[in-house]
Amino acid sequence: MADVRALLKAKRQEAKVSHPLASYTASGQLKCIACGTIVKQAAAWNGHVGSKSHRTNVARLKDEERAREALLAQQSLSKRKASDHDDEDDEPLPDSLDPKRPKLDQPVSSGFPTDFFSDPSKAPPLQAEDESDQEDQSADTQPATAASQDVIDLEWQQFQQAMLNPPEADIDTRDTYDRATVMAEPVLNDEVPAGFPPRPDQAAEAEPEEELDEDALRKRKELDERELIMDRLLEEERLQEEADAKVSMLKNKLEMIKKRREAAKAAKAKKA
Repeated sequence: MADVRALLKAKRQEAKVSHPLASYTASGQLKCIACGTIVKQAAAWNGHVGSKSHRTNVARLKDEERAREALLAQQSLSKRKASDHDDEDDEPLPDSLDPKRPKLDQPVSSGFPTDFFSDPSKAPPLQAEDESDQEDQSADTQPATAASQDVIDLEWQQFQQAMLNPPEADIDTRDTYDRATVMAEPVLNDEVPAGFPPRPDQAAEAEPEEELDEDALRKRKELDERELIMDRLLEEERLQEEADAKVSMLKNKLEMIKKRREAAKAAKAKKA
């Protein structure tokens, strides 16, 4: 019995499907991530992958991933452009290159000699050139920031229109490829596919099978019987799991019915 369990466990491990879109539930059932459906047996996975519904779901997931990547790339590009523009606006010019900024180390002349006024309090005040220069700089910066914001908004609107309303040429091309039919001339295949019986002309040319002794025949028979037992155990286990699932579902329904009846009885008792 222990050997049968070990063989059964090894058979399960060999039967597991390794595919990017294949996953297993907590109960060990094979599930397709793209379709969200349960595949009953691992041998049926290749047939499910080749089905039209699976290919449609995979194409839809790829389109969603491409749209998400394009949206993230557009957002990062817009943020980078805005940050670069802000850095250029915030970088101050040197005193020697900025014509609007006055040199503080040079005295500003008011047009009178230094000893013209005997009382310094009667001298005319100096003009506040620094304040006027700062106002000019702020006035120049505001239009540039507004222009950059308008460019970003325009690019964002164009991107949304391109994603929501694709060009008609792309739609026509996609429909053409979807409805296309491949035509080819029939070709005679001389080779016999694997698993098919040989043709009459090739059966005569086939080499005779090597005769086995009694020991080899006995071993082959034991191996065949063991494989048959394992297949039966797997089938019985699958049927048992399905039966357990049905029983649990019926129990849940019965519990819900009981709760509804109790709630109805309680409501009638309150009304009475």
